[in-house]
Amino acid sequence: MEIYIHLPFCKSKCAYCDFNSLSGQEEGTVFSYLSALNREIRLAGDAYGKAEISTVYIGGGTPSLLDSGRIKSILKVLGEHFRIRDDAEISIECNPESITSEKLADYKEAGINRMSIGVQSLDDANLKSIGRLHDRNIAISKIKLARQYFDNASCDIIVGLPYDTNDTVKEEIETLAPLVNHMSVYALTLEEGTPLALRAEEGKILLPSDDETEDYLELAEEILEKHGLIKYEVSNFASDGMECRHNLGYWTDEEYLGLGAGAHSYIKTSDGKNPIPTPIRFAHPRDIHAYIAGVNCANAFDMIPRAEMRVLDEKDVFNEAVMLGLRTSKGVKSGILNGHIPEELKGFFKEADGYTSLTRAGMAVMNSLLVRILKL
Repeated sequence: MEIYIHLPFCKSKCAYCDFNSLSGQEEGTVFSYLSALNREIRLAGDAYGKAEISTVYIGGGTPSLLDSGRIKSILKVLGEHFRIRDDAEISIECNPESITSEKLADYKEAGINRMSIGVQSLDDANLKSIGRLHDRNIAISKIKLARQYFDNASCDIIVGLPYDTNDTVKEEIETLAPLVNHMSVYALTLEEGTPLALRAEEGKILLPSDDETEDYLELAEEILEKHGLIKYEVSNFASDGMECRHNLGYWTDEEYLGLGAGAHSYIKTSDGKNPIPTPIRFAHPRDIHAYIAGVNCANAFDMIPRAEMRVLDEKDVFNEAVMLGLRTSKGVKSGILNGHIPEELKGFFKEADGYTSLTRAGMAVMNSLLVRILKL
């Protein structure tokens, strides 16, 4: 089993962000949230604590915004109530401006062994346009600082930003690739209601076209491969053996428990009669006050209010296995897609080592292919 812990606090909200994150929260709210989170960990431990934990991912928000003592406290409580493997991958998301030597040392002492750093761009005009708090020099210097403490470090990049060009993308990937052993490269998505989406709708900013953004993604992939960071998922690249084990779990049917406001879980339950466990997905309320109240009123993990819950049927299981599996370079087990791939689409698929996966051309049009092969 894997564990995801959500810390929704940010110093400021980025212009493109639609994640469950908040800025400007008072200390009392932060304290109440962390108290509820620790209570949820204890309740979850009573329900699932015998499960072996292979990965822990602390995401947000900006977890590194919090005092590192609070991160250590969360991990201490987690370790007291779950069986965390000695070789577990334990990741934390950080923004460059909030990284310090003291925090890095504390993270390492607490057992964290993987850093995920939100760079997004090395172009200062792009960074300013999307509301990031760091600049190019801070991003580079803080990645180098993090590598003094951690062998396993990743960074995120967004392409399709307002001031992106082929030269801009080429330069930032060439600069970052030698500094990390994992990189996530995402195409900008305009989320409805975000400041960036509103400015684009009003014509106040001009974004690259979809074709231009696709060119940037292909360029990034070519450069990363030259630096030994190989694509193992539609948006993720890693040197050999440095793939994110936590995220791979999402794509390969691993159970995971989401703790915190808005966190999602995927659990396989059994009633003792059916030998095949039933997969269930559920999520906590996004609103942190609703989450705090719900946890504090619960005497057991399954009593915590859920914003959504879905029991997966056979069709759901097939669709999710295909949608998630085809995101990866490994693909899905051969035979799963028998009879589901139209003849005219077979050129987008390949077979290797008992798995069916997408070719590079197939990856580029994955969503269009999924529409044709999923069960409706």
